[in-house]
Amino acid sequence: MADVDLDRLAGAYAHRPPSRAALDRAGQAARRLAPGSRILDVGGGPGDHAFVWHGRGHRPVVLDPSAEMLTGAAARGLVGVRGRAQAMPFRPGSFSLVWFHLSIHYGDWQDAIDETIRVLDTAGRIEIWTLGADHFEQSGLARWFPSIPGIDAERFPDPDLLAGYLSRRCAAPSVTHPVEHVVTTAGAWLPAIEAGFVSTLQLLPDDERARGIEALRRRYPDPAEEIGYDLRFTRIVADHP
Repeated sequence: MADVDLDRLAGAYAHRPPSRAALDRAGQAARRLAPGSRILDVGGGPGDHAFVWHGRGHRPVVLDPSAEMLTGAAARGLVGVRGRAQAMPFRPGSFSLVWFHLSIHYGDWQDAIDETIRVLDTAGRIEIWTLGADHFEQSGLARWFPSIPGIDAERFPDPDLLAGYLSRRCAAPSVTHPVEHVVTTAGAWLPAIEAGFVSTLQLLPDDERARGIEALRRRYPDPAEEIGYDLRFTRIVADHP
């Protein structure tokens, strides 16, 4: 499978502002932490979640392989480090929370978890938000781009495998399945799709992408028409062994 161009994806993030629910997820994850705790946002892009933690007096670090993504984080006064989850450039025990929000599927996830455990402090926690089979077939894009469920099923690790691996490496993980209902407008959603606001859109065949976009234009001629869809997450939380 072709690699995702993360710098290109960074440009499309103008069409992907964080939802209130996404920011609340980040805030909830840090509630247990003492002020000034160090938090690592793996694949954190322009730092939407890190900015929440920064505003609450913590010391977040955004780890991302894309220079363009980190430019956005730096513009907000955040600390960004260029690198990948499989080889984190940090000392052991550096962080109280390591956070993956739709990023565990970039690269070898077992290596990413092993590195996470290495950089966690002894009271640290890993929190992973990902997607599984319950999401792919009903996703807001699957109707228009039939290849997306198969592409995502290949890209994303099975959440049961993630939880099983964590149970062997950490304390027994907590697994929940939150659902976020998203409501947008055709005038916002169509330009976002054209820009490739989610990485899987880059991996579609060109003809399928063109057909899907044209079908969406016909279905939603009114830019003010509302479009709703669900994000069916799997949330996995585990503490340092």
